[in-house]
Amino acid sequence: MGAIVVFALGAFFCLWHRTNMLMVILGFLLIIVTVRAVDRAIHTKYVLTNDGVLKVKIGRIGKTTHIPLTDVKTIEKRPFAFRLGYYALIELMNGSVVSVQPDNVDSFMSALQKRIEKKDNEE
Repeated sequence: MGAIVVFALGAFFCLWHRTNMLMVILGFLLIIVTVRAVDRAIHTKYVLTNDGVLKVKIGRIGKTTHIPLTDVKTIEKRPFAFRLGYYALIELMNGSVVSVQPDNVDSFMSALQKRIEKKDNEE
């Protein structure tokens, strides 16, 4: 959220002080970055399917990432910078990591843990 404010203020400053063409171009680029950041903040969805897949849809124009719950190695709750909030870090079996930022990190992690345990018990 803080980055969105910084980008918007930067765009406002560049378009207010349009002394040369570079400031105008930078202002419009910052507007594009701000719109993209707002889209990602508002329209990101996390869906747990019945077949054991976590679908992460990033924004309206972003791609969807499919994470099989059988590939999840660990799930950790980590703080943002200056402890302004928390996010969930999902480590996969192949060593890659995925960070997700749901509204309620604790309930998201508990639902994910329940689904993983359910999948382990079925196998």
